[in-house]
Amino acid sequence: MNALTASARLLTSVALTALLLLSAAGCGSTEKVAPPVAVKPRGAPPTIEAVVAAHNQRVDGLTSLWARHTLRVSGKLANSKLDKEEAEGHFQLVLPRKVAVTVTKVGETYFYLGSNDELYWWLDLTEAKQGFFGRHALATTSTVDRFGIPVHPLDLIELMAITPIDAALLKPPGKVSPTKWSSDGELVWYDAPARDATKRVLVDPKSLVPLFVELLDKNGKVVVRAELANYLDIASRSKPSARPRIPTRVTITVPRSDLTILINLYDPETRVPKPAAFDFAYLAQTAYPINKLVDLDKPADDSADKVARPSK
Repeated sequence: MNALTASARLLTSVALTALLLLSAAGCGSTEKVAPPVAVKPRGAPPTIEAVVAAHNQRVDGLTSLWARHTLRVSGKLANSKLDKEEAEGHFQLVLPRKVAVTVTKVGETYFYLGSNDELYWWLDLTEAKQGFFGRHALATTSTVDRFGIPVHPLDLIELMAITPIDAALLKPPGKVSPTKWSSDGELVWYDAPARDATKRVLVDPKSLVPLFVELLDKNGKVVVRAELANYLDIASRSKPSARPRIPTRVTITVPRSDLTILINLYDPETRVPKPAAFDFAYLAQTAYPINKLVDLDKPADDSADKVARPSK
């Protein structure tokens, strides 16, 4: 869904009306055709201050996350075979930069998506036994496209709308935009800064819960989007008085790759994952020995590297 596109219902209404008018003219009918119904005018949307306050209250106390997950990919991946197959695994986060998502079948791990404070990676543990890694500071769309899944792990966190928004960003010059109605008048949207991009968040005007998140490039083009559903309250371990609310169904689409990834989370809790889950050297050398590592920050013809090279 794009916040700036016209309502599909309105376009359909206009098209049907035009066809009816042409039909009436061709048959010589004098029957009047009602004009298309315009979108109902809405009042002022909820203020950005109210939306941000509700967002921060919703994620208060969420510093880590552990859950089981099922995953289904529709569309081919760049370096992996996981098209239209159901998989499962574990989903682990330590905010703001640590991600560990395993993809398993019949108890065996086939893929590992991860990141820590410096690096991000994709380990292919099938016959290929190869890994791809890069540095957050050097990541671009093109390097991520050479990755196993064309979604940077830190973008996955942004797409889930589970990190707080710094209230200082509301102050002039206002890096978080004022709220606006979507073109169909159903949702409210705003823009906020994200990793090397702009994050557009569309929220329900009553609950103020995010329903869609889009990451836009510098030209305003959608790079990746997510639809969020099945919100669930969970207990916070870091702040016992808080009950953060998270989406447990995340549908990610990558337009440039014609790719859709459906993630369902089960039994989520705020337990702190083990540090080894984010230790790239340990994962690539010991836990899941890799035959070849591809450094995404090097030219494609000079990307082979020794497993022992990464130390983070």
